[in-house]
Parts: sequence; C-alpha cells; structure tokens
Amino acid sequence: MKTIFITGASSGIGKAAAGLFSANGWRVVATMRDPEKGKELERLPNIVVMPLDVTDQKQIRETCRTALERYDVDVLLNNAGYGIMAPLERIFEADIRKLFDTDVIGTMLVTQQFIPHFKKRRAGAILTVTSLAGTIAFPRDAVYGAAKRAQEGMVESLYYEMKPFDVAVKSIIPGGTKTNFRTPLNDLTGYEKAAANQRKYLLDGHAEFPSPEEAAGTIWLAATDGKDRLRYPADSVCRKLYGQYIGMGAEDFKQYFSRILFEE
Repeated sequence: MKTIFITGASSGIGKAAAGLFSANGWRVVATMRDPEKGKELERLPNIVVMPLDVTDQKQIRETCRTALERYDVDVLLNNAGYGIMAPLERIFEADIRKLFDTDVIGTMLVTQQFIPHFKKRRAGAILTVTSLAGTIAFPRDAVYGAAKRAQEGMVESLYYEMKPFDVAVKSIIPGGTKTNFRTPLNDLTGYEKAAANQRKYLLDGHAEFPSPEEAAGTIWLAATDGKDRLRYPADSVCRKLYGQYIGMGAEDFKQYFSRILFEE
C-alpha cells in the first residue's frame, strides 16, 4: 500500500487530498496542529491522524520520525500554512516572523526530515502547495507572496538536489480556492477598490472560487503521473491566469494588471 504524509490536513486542500488518496487505496498520514479536528478523516479507510505543528521543531522531528519508522512513505505533501493580507507598512514585525516561521521555515524543516528517506529509497515525490501569489505579485501580499516565492525557490532548488536520486519535486499552485483558508490579518486600508478588482480578476467570471477537491485532483495527478514536471497550477482558473502571466512576461503583465487594479 502506498503512503502519503500530509501537513495541514484538518481542512481545505489538505483535507480534500487526504480523502482523495484514501478513496484511491492509499494510506494517508494526516497531520495537523489539533488532532481533534481529524475525527472525520479517521472514519475513512487507511487514514492515520498525527499531531504536527510545523512551528514546533521538536514535534516535527518526533512526528516525522514516527511516521517514517512505521511506514515507507511514497509522497510528502507540504500543505500547512496560512496567509496575511495588508499593506506592508501596516504589518507588525511579529506577524511577519510568525508567517515565515509557519509557511517557510516549517515547510523546510519538515522537508529536511524526509530527504534522507527519499534518497535512500531512490523513489517518491516531495510536493509543496504554494500559491499563485508566489508567481504573480498582488497588492497587500508583500509578506505572504514573499513567503510563497521562498517556497517556490526551495522547490526549484530541491528539484536539482533530488533528481540524481529519482525523487520528484513539484509545486502545486492554487489561486483563489473555496476553503476556510486562514487569513487572520486582512487589512484593506487604502486599497479597497484594488482589492475588489483583484478578487474579480481571480474569480475570472465565476460566481465562486474553485473547490479544494479540484486542487486535490491536481495533487493526485502530480503524485502519480510520473512526469518530470516542476509546477502544477491547481485548477482551471489558476491554469489560465498562470499561463497568462508566463506568456506575457513580468514587465508586460505589470502594465496590464495595473490597469485592472487601479484604472476606472
């Protein structure tokens, strides 16, 4: 039985991925800060819930070691994280450090625990859920976007480190997703209209954002397709917007997106 280890599995994309892999006959090690939130997942076949706060270095070592002692993990899915949205000058230093400690440092420390395992078995995949904000910059996203670009940098560098060992390294790139994604700071001050225009752009004519189940399907594809591919936009809308940015290039997109955000 193949095994996937998922961080941040209590809700949203992580929870949807856990359900999908379980339904396809995989064992799922579903980790989360509060295991009480995993009761629903535990009712599904072959799902094991373990505690993991990715800001707790001791718990990272203990939970990852326990999982690797018990199971021959095939796929690591780094999914834990949250966002803050505010003009940069209005974000406290403590909030900046806390987000980077979770989204960047936590992701790196968990990944470190699995690298020797994957190198030894010379197979498997390391997947990381990043964000469209790690490719396209948005106003009020200086901190979250920087964290996601850091994740993308880790993924790309790790791709080369793991390639000689036949271990796939890939990023999953969601845009707006219909989840309860945590955004404890969401300050619109001075950018109320731009925020509304940005939301409209990300919806791309749809009434609501794509579901986490669509992103989970992309995670399944990335884990099982055997392709030497680095980046996977997570849903149909994100694929369109990501392709638009890549196709236009940063300078032309900057002018295009500025008109969307700020012009009447």
